[in-house]
Amino acid sequence: MRQFLNQFQPFTIFFIDAVGAFFSLLIIFFILIPLESYLGMPAPILFKLAIIAGTLFIYSSTCAIRRPKQWKNFLLGVIFGNLTYCGVSIYFLVENWESLLTLGVLYFISEKLVILGLVGWEIKIYVSK
Repeated sequence: MRQFLNQFQPFTIFFIDAVGAFFSLLIIFFILIPLESYLGMPAPILFKLAIIAGTLFIYSSTCAIRRPKQWKNFLLGVIFGNLTYCGVSIYFLVENWESLLTLGVLYFISEKLVILGLVGWEIKIYVSK
C-alpha cells in the first residue's frame, strides 16, 4: 500500500482528501442530521459544516483531476481547508457543549483526530517532495 501511495503522489493525496470530504458529506446528511437527537449538534450547524466539506470535496477533486503543475500551492489550500474545517468544528463543539450528548462528543473528537492525521500526512508530502 505504501509503495502504491508513493508511486502516485502527490496527486493521490488530493484524491484521498476528496474521498474523505465526500464521506464527511454523506455522514452529515445521512447519519448526523437524521440522528441529531442522539448527538445533540443542531442541524443548522451541521449544514454549515457540510458547506465546508462540500467546498473541500470540489477543491480536492478538481486538483486530483487537473493535476496542477504547481501542486504544492494547491496542497497548501487543502491543508488550510482541512484545518479550517477542524477549527470551525471545534468552535461549534465548544459552543454547543451543553447540548451535546456523549455520542456526539465522541464522533466529533474522533473526526478531528482523523482529519488532523491526514493533515500531518499532507504536510509530510508537502515538505518531502
